Amino acid sequence: MRDLIIIPIVHSSIDMGSAKEGLEIDSMAKIGRDRWEENQRRIDNFWNEVEGAIDALDLNYSKVRVYQDGMPCGGELGGRIVREVADKGSRNYQIVRRLIEGGASLEATENPKMLLKEYEHIKRFADATTEKEKMEAELQYEQIKEKLLHDRDEFIARAVDSTLKDGETGVLFIGAAHDVASKLPQDIEVKGLG
Repeated sequence: MRDLIIIPIVHSSIDMGSAKEGLEIDSMAKIGRDRWEENQRRIDNFWNEVEGAIDALDLNYSKVRVYQDGMPCGGELGGRIVREVADKGSRNYQIVRRLIEGGASLEATENPKMLLKEYEHIKRFADATTEKEKMEAELQYEQIKEKLLHDRDEFIARAVDSTLKDGETGVLFIGAAHDVASKLPQDIEVKGLG
């Protein structure tokens, strides 16, 4: 039997790399600084709850494989990426780092070409200097978003299937818009944290 715990995540601006600043400015402009700061507190509380729920599972980390939304590689390179993003303050990556340091294996989860394609659209939107440029960037992204999301989900499901072994538990941190579960083989039992 193979188990997969799916943790739907909310991406923070830290997780967006070099697009961070533009996305934060745009968000604050839309909802105001006070609401933006309140959202950041809610996101922080969410990660506190996730961390507590993972601890309560009392997993044997040597039999855990971690799959992270946006992670194109595993092993040492993936571990280095996790440490760098965790050091910048990403709660998601801090939890992943803790799992790895406890003995869990980090797996390559995503196709780098698909990630780059999505990132280019997000960056184009974040870097837009006029409303017209933002609207054009958003429209271009909307035209490819559904297919790209579907293709990414298919790739992630194949990555989980090919690496998660019998008797192991996978932990998949994935954006809430994804639907990886429906693309997994039936011998993988999907669970939530709750």
